[in-house]
Amino acid sequence: MESNTALRSAKVPPGPRGYPLVGVFPEARRDPLGFFLESRRRYGDVVSMRFGTRRLYLLSHPDDIKHVLQDNPHGYGKSAPAARIRPLFGDSLTTVDGEHWRRQRRLMRSAFQPREVAFLVPVIAEATNEMLDGWQRIAARGEAMDALSEMRGLTRAIIMRGLFGEIAPARARAVSQALDLALEHADQGLWSPLGWLDALTPAHRRFTEAIRVVDGFVGDMVDQAGRGRAPSETLLSALVGARDPETARPMSDRELRDELKALLVAGHTTTTSTLGWIWYVLFEHPDARQRLQRELRTALGGRSPGADDLQALVYTRMLIEEVLRLYPPTWLTARTPLREDQIRGYRIPLESIIVLSPFVTHRHPGFWEEPDRFDPERFTPERSEGRRRFAYFPFGGGPRSCIGAWLASVMVHFVVGIVAQRYQLALVPGSRVDMKPGLTLRPDPGIPMRPTPILLSATTPSMPSG
Repeated sequence: MESNTALRSAKVPPGPRGYPLVGVFPEARRDPLGFFLESRRRYGDVVSMRFGTRRLYLLSHPDDIKHVLQDNPHGYGKSAPAARIRPLFGDSLTTVDGEHWRRQRRLMRSAFQPREVAFLVPVIAEATNEMLDGWQRIAARGEAMDALSEMRGLTRAIIMRGLFGEIAPARARAVSQALDLALEHADQGLWSPLGWLDALTPAHRRFTEAIRVVDGFVGDMVDQAGRGRAPSETLLSALVGARDPETARPMSDRELRDELKALLVAGHTTTTSTLGWIWYVLFEHPDARQRLQRELRTALGGRSPGADDLQALVYTRMLIEEVLRLYPPTWLTARTPLREDQIRGYRIPLESIIVLSPFVTHRHPGFWEEPDRFDPERFTPERSEGRRRFAYFPFGGGPRSCIGAWLASVMVHFVVGIVAQRYQLALVPGSRVDMKPGLTLRPDPGIPMRPTPILLSATTPSMPSG
C-alpha cells in the first residue's frame, strides 16, 4: 500500500511540451537523432514527453538502462512497441514477451553457441571473395559503386546461406527484391503520421505482397526441413533439431518460420549498416585505415582470417567497437512497463513507453570524453576499465540481449579482415553521406565509393579468390 502511494506521489520528469493532440511527434519525426540528443542535453537523463496519445520517457543514464534491461527485465515488455514491425519479424524473440519469449530463447540458445555456428566461417570467406572478384572489373574500369549496396548483397548472401544453404539464384533474387521493398516501407512507416490509414495506401499493398513473398520462401524452407531435406550445417537444421531443455519439445512450424524470418531480416540489416559505416569511417580517417592495414598484414599476411585469428586483431576490434558506438545499428529500442515503476524518483506509469537509445547514451558527455570524436583507442583495456556497463550497449543487454551478437561480430571482423587487405575505398568527391534513422541507423542515401586494389608484396601470399 505504501509503495503504491509513493509511486502515485512521485514527481513527473521534465521534458519538451510539444503540441496539442500530437505532442512532440512532429519535432521527433523531422530529426529523430537531433531531437533525442537535444532532449537529453536540455532536460537530463530522464525526459518525459507526450508522443501522440502516449507518454514517452527517454532514459539515457547507464544505471537506468541497466535497471530496465537487466535488473528488472520482466517488469518491461516489447510486444506493444514492436507492433509496427511485427509483419517483418512475426511472433519471434524480437516481438514477444513472457513465457513465449522464455521458451523460444531456451530453444534457440544452443544453436547460437560459437561451436555450432563455426560452419559459417568458410561461408563468410567464400561470399566475400565472390564479391571482391566483381570489384576487380569495377576497379579496372575506374567506376564507382555503392558500398552500402555491396554490403547489403554480401551480408544477405551470407545470412541466406547460413540459414538455408544454397538457394537457386532466381529465387534468391526474388526474395531479395521483396526484402528491399518491405524494409523500405517499414522504414517509412516508423515515422508515418497516417497510423491505421496507412493500410489503405497502394504502398502498403505492395508491402503486404512483399511480406507474402518472404513468408512463402521461408515456409517452403521449413516444409522441406519437415520432409527431412534440411541441408546439414545450416541454422535451419540446428533449429529443427533444437529441443527445449526443460520440456524436450521442439519448435512448431509456425514458431520456426517466425524465428527464421526475423533472423533473415535482422541478421543482414544490422550488419549491413555496420559494415557500411566502417568503410565510410576508414575513408574519413586515413590514419585508422593505415593502422588497420598494418595489423591485418602482420596478423594474416594476405590470407582470410579464421576463428583463431580474432584474438590477434586487437586494433580491428577497437575500430569496430568505436564504429558501433558512433553508429549503433539498433539506435533506438522501446519497452512498456508491465507494472508501475519508479526511476530516479520519477513515476513510470502503465501505458507509457520507455525509450532507450544507444545513439544518445553512446554520445553522453558524462560517460564519454569528446563523445562525437572518432577514437578507437577509447576501447583499450586501460581506458575501458571502470566504464559503466550500459554506457555501451550496441547489442542490447540483459536476458534480451541480441542472441546473434557473437555471430554478427565474427562476420564483421572477417569481412573487414578480407576486404581491407585487398581494397582501399575512396568516397566519390562531392558525395554527402547522412545518417538515416529507421529500423537501423544506416548511411543515406548510400556510400558511393571507388575501389582501388592494394598491391601485395612479392613475399605475401595472394588472397584466395573463392
